[in-house]
Amino acid sequence: MRTEFYLGDNLDYIDFFEETGYRFDVIYGDCIYESEDFEWAKRCKDILTEDGIFYVQTDYHTVANYKLLLDDVYGRENFINWLIYIQEWGGVPRRAFPRKHDDILMYANSDNYKFYRERIQIPKITANSNFNVSGRATKTPCDVFYDLGNFSTVSKERVKHNGKGFQWQKPLKLIDRLFLPVTDEGDWVFDPFGGVATVGVWCKENNRNYIGVENDESIFKLGKERLSGQDT
Repeated sequence: MRTEFYLGDNLDYIDFFEETGYRFDVIYGDCIYESEDFEWAKRCKDILTEDGIFYVQTDYHTVANYKLLLDDVYGRENFINWLIYIQEWGGVPRRAFPRKHDDILMYANSDNYKFYRERIQIPKITANSNFNVSGRATKTPCDVFYDLGNFSTVSKERVKHNGKGFQWQKPLKLIDRLFLPVTDEGDWVFDPFGGVATVGVWCKENNRNYIGVENDESIFKLGKERLSGQDT
């Protein structure tokens, strides 16, 4: 499997991939939530396989903008899910409901995408009760990921940045949830906002090919060191 992590502008790499014929089975953009520069999302469709999956992770700042944009780019018929990733930690405003989740929009490039729901089954709360009519002990998670729990700021998984846990890092259990049902071993993953390369770590552990890009040099170095510290 290939694991490649680059410092630079993701649009430059998207240009290169388009020109050279690179195509990806999954593209996951954990983007800068406040940014209204959506060009990267438009362009990613050109480097996605015919049956590929596109994710964008954001929050209330731009999720509505992305939904309208991606409905136009992919077609509303290829919208799959609006996923909610809950995080309960953080401050509490005095005059509003606390904002404690990220939004993840999921689109397909066509109706031929794969989805292996058996890989992400979770226990049913009603498994041993009279309410469990089906008799099954597990179920497919709903689109609100209430079962993943918080990603603690002091978790051992956290990468240290300026003496603290890296603020925007996502946990591997979230990447499991998003990637296990839609990829096979040997598939290609593009991570245009690579951060500290959590997706790259997951891909190495699960035999997927990975290309990530990060434009902040200090963050890029953290991701590069993290990937280099893994067995290949």
